[in-house]
Amino acid sequence: MTMGTERMRAGATVLRRHWPAITAAALVAALILVVAVYEGCSQSSRLVQHERVHVLLEASAVRVALESSLNERISLERGIVAFVASRPELRSDEYASFAKALMLDDPVILNLAVLEGTTIKFVYPYERNAAAIGADLALIPEQAASVRRSMESAEPLVSGPFQLVQGGQGIVSRMGIFPDGPQGRYYWGQASVVLDAEELFRRAGVTGHPNIQFSLRATQGDTSTRYILGDESTMGSDPVALHISVPGASWALDAIPMNGWTSYTRVVLTLSLGGAVFAFVSAFVVYELITTRWTLREMAFRDPLTGVPNRLLFQDRLLMAITRATRESTGVCVCMLDLDDFKRINDNYGHQAGDRLLQAVATRLGSSLRKSDTVARLGGDEFAVVAPVDDPELASSVNERLRGCLLDQFTIGTDTVSVEASLGCALYPRDGTDADALLAIADHRMYANKRRKDSSTAHARR
Repeated sequence: MTMGTERMRAGATVLRRHWPAITAAALVAALILVVAVYEGCSQSSRLVQHERVHVLLEASAVRVALESSLNERISLERGIVAFVASRPELRSDEYASFAKALMLDDPVILNLAVLEGTTIKFVYPYERNAAAIGADLALIPEQAASVRRSMESAEPLVSGPFQLVQGGQGIVSRMGIFPDGPQGRYYWGQASVVLDAEELFRRAGVTGHPNIQFSLRATQGDTSTRYILGDESTMGSDPVALHISVPGASWALDAIPMNGWTSYTRVVLTLSLGGAVFAFVSAFVVYELITTRWTLREMAFRDPLTGVPNRLLFQDRLLMAITRATRESTGVCVCMLDLDDFKRINDNYGHQAGDRLLQAVATRLGSSLRKSDTVARLGGDEFAVVAPVDDPELASSVNERLRGCLLDQFTIGTDTVSVEASLGCALYPRDGTDADALLAIADHRMYANKRRKDSSTAHARR
């Protein structure tokens, strides 16, 4: 087995040990990032909702102003209807005097008119509306439908804006006049209030609003929509929509900010980016805390050079193995191993080479044993092994595996060296019933083995 392979295995072991720290750090980072993105989306949603509420409040004020302005002027029709119904033979000068007092120079009202049948009979003010006198509105396609509806209703009906006979655009509210006759109530004509749409919308704030862009639409059922002001482009911008109460009509006021809705994508990205940075820092801190804790634990129970258990952990593993063997009536093989002539490696190749050799020996020892066995470095070039065995006869196999793993040469830099070790083993419960006795016997047998080797070497030299 080469030194490179041993290092790869050691690296894999380190990675496995660090995996819990990596997993915990990744989970913390993911959690923080999810929370940051969620908070960014929530904050964006709150800002969007705040903006919509602001637009809703502004639009509500405009709706109230528009409804009030309409209803205030439409109510004049009832006075005209009552006045005309009480005197069907009304003269134009009488109507003019009454309408003048009723209108009071309101700039929103274009005219107050009376239709006999469907033909305009009276109109005030007369001068700028004289061209309308005598016009049969039932013959004008744009106004015919609203005229016919008013012939059947004693309540105001709003329609328009229309192109007026006398010129200009106007919103018209009509109300049927039904005086009492010999045969009961009958249709005589209509009273109408014609409003200047542009002035009405300007005064209510529908047009010229500094912050809000409005569109006004009249709807009929679920399919027919006619835009009184603005166009359908507003509908594509998810507007705030408010219903406006208009007699005989269904109006809707759509509102969006003057420059369109604000995009809060930057808020989401900023919070997400900040969350990502915080997640990375937090993950690093968690990783460092866990690995530091693991390192401190390893320093307490592991040999810092080879990574195998130290004397303290070895003794704990030995006591656990003895306890289990006692309970299960099995055995424990304890081996002490000391490298022969290790000083020669340090002298010839340097202490760093000696350290690498110790690391390689520890790796080979661990690879030659089972996962249930423990290899420990007790100090210097001395190692120890605890191997639970079910049968005392299996103790010899532990000995053989330990010797066999050192048969192949070790690579140190560009050189290869052979390493031998003196080995001594003791078996629980045959050789002893407590940890100290087993260690003492194994240690004694190891040094006896080493003395025999030294004696044979000296005899061979002579």
